[in-house]
Order: sequence, then C-alpha cells, then structure tokens
Amino acid sequence: MPTYEFACQNTECKNEWEDFRSIVAPLPECPKCNSKEVIHLVSGGSGKGRVELSGRDLVDKAKADQKDFKRQVYSDEKTYANVLGEGKYQQLQTQLDRGKRNR
Repeated sequence: MPTYEFACQNTECKNEWEDFRSIVAPLPECPKCNSKEVIHLVSGGSGKGRVELSGRDLVDKAKADQKDFKRQVYSDEKTYANVLGEGKYQQLQTQLDRGKRNR
C-alpha cells in the first residue's frame, strides 16, 4: 500500500502525519485530536518513482548518459580496466609500452 500524507485542519491541532492506506480508503481521523477535519496533502513523493521518457527526450538522455559514461571511464584507470576486462586492458597496456620503447 502507498504512503499518504495528511494534515489536520483543526486550528488548535494542525497535526501532519503519514499513513499507509489503500487509495480507496476514506480520510482518517487525526490521530492527535480525533478531528474529522483532515485533508490529503500533495507531496513530491519519495523520489524513487520512475520517469518514462520517449521520443527525442529518450534519445537525448541516452546520448548524454553515454557521454558521461565515456568521460568517467577515460578519467579513471581502474574503471577503464573494469569496463574493458583485465585481460584486454593488460594487452593494450603492453602494446602501449612496446610502442614507447621503440621510439
């Protein structure tokens, strides 16, 4: 069940709380003063929701993520080795070392 936020509208109480409830359940009473003057608050949520992208937004996001990933990989040698695989990374390093010695 989802978590909902509520606020008591009683001028003497003004209590705010969260409650796990079904979406079809009636508004609860205030747990502090038992008032029925309760409203359902609209909040930003937990930040764990999913955002669906499509069309041009999806393509732009994928390209931006790819650029960020490349930048991250090339900036850190350990990450680069993990992405390539240790064997391939060692092979490339050996080739680079041989090239430097031949100059």
